[in-house]
Amino acid sequence: MLRSHFSRRLWLILTLIGAILLTTGAGMRAYAQITMRQTEQHLLASVPTTIATASISFPRASGVPTRLSLPSLDLWNALTPVMLADTPSGLAWQVADAGWYINSGVPGEGHNVVIAGHSPSAEPSTWSHSVFRQLAYLQPDDRIELTSGARSYHYTVAHVFAIPAAQANDAASQRWLQSGDSERLTLITCWPPHTAAYRVIVIAIPSQVS
Repeated sequence: MLRSHFSRRLWLILTLIGAILLTTGAGMRAYAQITMRQTEQHLLASVPTTIATASISFPRASGVPTRLSLPSLDLWNALTPVMLADTPSGLAWQVADAGWYINSGVPGEGHNVVIAGHSPSAEPSTWSHSVFRQLAYLQPDDRIELTSGARSYHYTVAHVFAIPAAQANDAASQRWLQSGDSERLTLITCWPPHTAAYRVIVIAIPSQVS
């Protein structure tokens, strides 16, 4: 009798635990979906009409960009010089992780420095420390550091926004990657991770050099 009573109580407890875990899991998934949707809407609504410019200029870098980092979050990527390659779906970056577009500028030239990264990285070991996992969640005034030659160049985030992937190769979208006539840093990645639904773009302007 006692064994039967204990078994029923144990079954009820296990059933209750299972229901709690199921409900909590479903709730967390629903919350994540809502948060993702809110982030998506915010990014799409944040496309700038004009690009912020800096009041300072950098000394010209003695070498090409080799490292990108978010020091406050301990995230970083080693950079590989890359070109654009034609693919059936449009233009793609020839890089396993993150790359500096060689036809863009280097710090101190007064042009746009363009860096792209995969989301997630093609090399799994780099994703845990990748800047590009955080790109969609950066905020204006966040700091970005770029190592180029013997110097570290510090930038302040000015714009964070997204464009649909279907528009990524349009002339209006390609202007974000053009050389331009002002010193800035442009980062681009696919988003959400494991998809290519959108391109998240971050534009940052010079703040200091060390």
